[in-house]
Amino acid sequence: MRNAQSTPERYGGEPLYAGLPRDYSQTERPFTVTVAGPERYDGGRPTTYVLDACSTEKAWARALAWHMAAEETPDCFVVEDGSFEGTPGGRAGVDWSDLRPECQRQRALDGLADYATELVRAFDEATRAHMGPDGEVQQEHRPAYERAVSRVRFDGWTMVRALSALDGRG
Repeated sequence: MRNAQSTPERYGGEPLYAGLPRDYSQTERPFTVTVAGPERYDGGRPTTYVLDACSTEKAWARALAWHMAAEETPDCFVVEDGSFEGTPGGRAGVDWSDLRPECQRQRALDGLADYATELVRAFDEATRAHMGPDGEVQQEHRPAYERAVSRVRFDGWTMVRALSALDGRG
């Protein structure tokens, strides 16, 4: 039988962010968010994250989603009295986890995914006229098709190099 840690838990049907101030701003700033998950059943402590967001709501949602994914369970909640705007004392990696580099990496990956979509769309548009009904390049259109491939090859390689720099290995 598991013993629950004495982390305050509220499940009253109210919205997750009930009572939070309306603090949305166009400027991201650091937030500290403490999340308790299933570790509380075994006497474990909640995890404290630091991340950048435009509001308390967005910071809480991002940290909660991160913790749920890391723990592979929705059995997690934000510890309100351990969450605030700003950074905590102590040391990153020891007393709290800094999600800011990972969030920046994710934004860069999202940007590359958008760029890849644009490249594929441009390639498809440039080569559509050279394809036969069977989806193969028509022989008489092969030189024009090869020129279209050459035009996007450089952009694709640039994207691959940018992607390799964002592999998350530091």
